[in-house]
Amino acid sequence: MVAIRYYSRTGNTEKLANMLGSQLKIQAKSIDTPLTGTVDRLYLGGGIYNLNVDERLKQFARNLDPKQVKEVFLFGTSGSLFTVGKQLTKILDQRDIKVAKDHLYLHGLMPKMGNINQHQQAEIKGFAKETVVE
Repeated sequence: MVAIRYYSRTGNTEKLANMLGSQLKIQAKSIDTPLTGTVDRLYLGGGIYNLNVDERLKQFARNLDPKQVKEVFLFGTSGSLFTVGKQLTKILDQRDIKVAKDHLYLHGLMPKMGNINQHQQAEIKGFAKETVVE
């Protein structure tokens, strides 16, 4: 099973998650929707707010069950060069949940602008293609 979960304050990460879901042919859902069953690949995303990952997303990661989630693919958005990678990887490592080397971070997105450009859309497609297991 494959799942996408995200946290988005401004709508940018939600837009990215929905585009990723479209590529993977699954519905992206917010972290308010619990995971059900065993998840082989969890795409987990969020944004950077004042140099940090939102505490709600961190808590979601802390509550993941390593018996339920086999591998996590991180994605995120940011107006700067910072990413959710380091903070979430630290939490997931502590939970003994594998974090995939493949990740997707879109930079330069301003809040509520919905400005995912064509190059970034191509990055989303490429990320989806790279991470699909046949």
